[in-house]
Formats: sequence, C-alpha cells, structure tokens
Amino acid sequence: MLSTAQNLNHLLQNLDKEDYDKAISYIEFLVSKRKKETARQKAEKNRTDVDSVIASLTGILPDTGKTLEEYREERLKKYEYSN
Repeated sequence: MLSTAQNLNHLLQNLDKEDYDKAISYIEFLVSKRKKETARQKAEKNRTDVDSVIASLTGILPDTGKTLEEYREERLKKYEYSN
C-alpha cells in the first residue's frame, strides 16, 4: 500500500504542466482554507475564554441596567458638580 505522499506523487507525475500547476494550486488553496478555519476556531475559543474571564470580574461597573455610555455620563456629571 502506498503512502499518501507516494500516491499523490504517482498521480501528479502523469499530468502535463498545465494540469500539474492547477492541481498544486488547488492543493495550496485547500491547505490555506484549512489553516484559516483552524485559526478562526482557535480565535473563537480564545474569545469565549476572554468573555468568561470578563464575566467573572466584579466591581468594574455596577450592575444597574444602564449602558456603559449612560454610566459614563452619570459619573461625569457627578464630577462636574463636585469641582
């Protein structure tokens, strides 16, 4: 039984130059696509980890149901009157 590399070489050696270049180009495309998919999956996993860390932090913003922008405006108004 031939290894994958030997089988691929056996198939490619019988092609003319133009078909060989197309086959190599397609293989490179598949490898690139696989690398991008793997990187995307890794980034999603890392993002989930970051989200869980951020969710576990307490004390950064009080949970008052306000958006970050509303909270920021409220804090700025508080400091404007105290100065």
